[in-house]
Amino acid sequence: MEVLLSLLLVLFGLEEPTSQNAFFIPIPSMIAPAAEFGCPNAGTVFTYDVRAANTNRPNRVVAIEQDGLRCWVKSDAWGKYDWFGGFGARLDDEDLAEQKLIADLWPLRVGHLSKASNYNLPSRFSEVEYAVDAYGLAVVPAGKFWAYKIRKDYYWQNRLIRTTTLWWAPSLKYLILQWPEEPGKVSRAGGFNWGLLSVSSG
Repeated sequence: MEVLLSLLLVLFGLEEPTSQNAFFIPIPSMIAPAAEFGCPNAGTVFTYDVRAANTNRPNRVVAIEQDGLRCWVKSDAWGKYDWFGGFGARLDDEDLAEQKLIADLWPLRVGHLSKASNYNLPSRFSEVEYAVDAYGLAVVPAGKFWAYKIRKDYYWQNRLIRTTTLWWAPSLKYLILQWPEEPGKVSRAGGFNWGLLSVSSG
């Protein structure tokens, strides 16, 4: 398996990785490990390949602390906020259904699905679905990481309106890629579409 992955990395590695051409090599689900929840160590600095408008440089996110299922961070672009369960940014009391979905995903296991219907109608969407699609080797600008591929699907009246793909690395206890897409539209790097550029301890 390691030899095959190395060969694939050589083939794909001919092009410098960006969040736009980041790629993921899944391993068979029967040998994929389970992962317990955790937040990154306080002081860890994650830099992403999307520029913060207020600094005009790649956005930096600094890990602050863990409070239950909330990972508190501070970023150049957004200030202080939390990622609930590692997958939901800035969720509040209106997002209790989504918070429960995320909590129910842990520990992560490939094939695990969590779904909520009639989510805060009529102002937002009628159904949210989280799925642990795969575990494998992910390649982003910062390098290669073992990661879980998480898919978030948002529906309105049985129609898919948005899918967000997240890659979460157990070694970092944080996201290395976020990629929202809407049906029929081309997604480009920038804005809410980003990949990890570098990581360093505080």
